[in-house]
Amino acid sequence: RVLVTSQVAFALILLIGAGVLLASFERVLTIDPGYRVENVLTGTVSMPVSRYKDDAALRATQQRLLERLRALPGVEGVGTTTTLPFSGSYSDSVILAEGYQMAPGESLISPSQVSASDGYFEAMGAKLVAGRFFTPDDAEGKPRVLIIDQRLARKFWPNGDALGKRMFFPQDLNNIMKKPPEDQMMTIVGIIETMKLRGLVDGQSQMVGAYFSPMRQGPARTLGIAMRTAVAPETLTALVRREIAQIDPEMPFYGVRTLEDRVTASLVDRRTPMLLATGFAAVALFLAAIGIYGVLAYQVSQRRREIGIRMALGAESGSIFNLVLKEGGLIVGIGALVGLAGAFFLRQTLQSQLYETGAMDPRVVAAVAGMLIAVAMIACVLPARRAAKTDPLIALSEQ
Repeated sequence: RVLVTSQVAFALILLIGAGVLLASFERVLTIDPGYRVENVLTGTVSMPVSRYKDDAALRATQQRLLERLRALPGVEGVGTTTTLPFSGSYSDSVILAEGYQMAPGESLISPSQVSASDGYFEAMGAKLVAGRFFTPDDAEGKPRVLIIDQRLARKFWPNGDALGKRMFFPQDLNNIMKKPPEDQMMTIVGIIETMKLRGLVDGQSQMVGAYFSPMRQGPARTLGIAMRTAVAPETLTALVRREIAQIDPEMPFYGVRTLEDRVTASLVDRRTPMLLATGFAAVALFLAAIGIYGVLAYQVSQRRREIGIRMALGAESGSIFNLVLKEGGLIVGIGALVGLAGAFFLRQTLQSQLYETGAMDPRVVAAVAGMLIAVAMIACVLPARRAAKTDPLIALSEQ
């Protein structure tokens, strides 16, 4: 009985753990990443210093690449960036807003720093809140511009008037609020909804937002390509490789994956614990049910003469059924109470893996407890029915 009660307790702990992990995972899947993940092919190209020695060469090659890719059949939009979402390659840098007054003790923030070409936000399906996306006019020699996300906009302009304001990189460590020369000031021309770059669930590094500069004003050697397609993205991989090879046969195109695949891969750290916990919980539930059935079946076999005497003295089948069921219910009840206590003490361990779900979410606890009790009662019913069908003449004649 002690062993089976322990099995019930452990089964409930594991069921609660699996239940809250599943509820958390479902909430993660509903997070809006700030763009449309379907039908987007992504990959990376690198331009070595040996063949692309200056910014002019980089700009010319990048423009040829975009023109060729945009001309491919089935392509709806193409853009390049230094930071593809969920790529594992990120950059951040301190940036300040003109006229912003830091509060006493306030620390500098270092948002995600991203460079993007014109057409990138359209290809990603990013959501424009105010202003505009980058255009070919945001080029070298033109006034420097930025697009920022809502999170960064709320940081520096909580009243919602970020559009048209200017930002800059601090250059004087002794006076970080000192503005640089006018040609290094950057004007905000667009505000977008926050794009999830590192994970669907915000880590500490994503809490301060991101800013985007036009790639024409600062080309990069390593480019992430985002291509929105009207057909299955994977079918265009060979065509993209061909176009890149025609520009430079030695320019690699690697890390080719759909954006949906990148999002799916980013959830492995959450999916794996959930699946493991669910598997262990199912095994524990099965063992608990077998244990309850085994204990009660053994008790019924050992008490056949007693049951036969009770029935010979007038006990009805229903009372015998309830007698065995009550003994099974006692095991389940004590095990469930112990399991609830164990889950309560382990809640802090679970909480770090959860998103917008409590480790002792009442709905989850009620659902899994109900499932455990239902399965346990089925295990109790079988030996209880056998006991209720005992023939007193046969039972009393057994040695």
